Amino acid sequence: MDNDGPPTLRQRRRERTRREIAAAALDVIADGGVELTTIDRVAETAGVARGTIYAHFPEGRDELLRAAYAELGSRVADRTRAAADDAETWSERIAAHAEPLFALAADAHLGRFYHVSGPAIVHGRPEQGIGSGASAMLIRDALDTARDAGAVPADTDSGLVAAMLIGALREAAIGVAAGQLDQDRARTAFARLVSGLAAS
Repeated sequence: MDNDGPPTLRQRRRERTRREIAAAALDVIADGGVELTTIDRVAETAGVARGTIYAHFPEGRDELLRAAYAELGSRVADRTRAAADDAETWSERIAAHAEPLFALAADAHLGRFYHVSGPAIVHGRPEQGIGSGASAMLIRDALDTARDAGAVPADTDSGLVAAMLIGALREAAIGVAAGQLDQDRARTAFARLVSGLAAS
């Protein structure tokens, strides 16, 4: 069997079922938080048997939560791309990364899962950094374009600056998720931070 070929129908179905179960886990988290997210509740929400969940997630709840985190990270990445695509200038494209991230952070349960409790669950695993990794690439590309156009200084290290901006976004999002920071103020502050990168 050629493992490098396209996935089989069975593999596609299995992956679709995994994603549907992960999405159901997110629904349960959104409804009551991570603490109340049990295999039984996810099975009921997904409309499957407990055995089906364990067939797809042999490690149980921890593996399921990691898959839910990855699914949420993919959603964040998609929303961020859409927001950046709608922007016109390089600075607006970068500043647009704040909107979907802070909006999620403001969600009582999903925001806390994505920004506070979830990172510990996925630390050092493939599920970590799906959303931030996509944002880092988009920001780096926007900075490269801006640098080529002379809009930011020629010596701008786009990769390093992108990493630092992601760090600022992450810290602010944690503050929003913890209820310590208003998302509108955070969004405005990030836009000002980005505008400061412009060439004088």
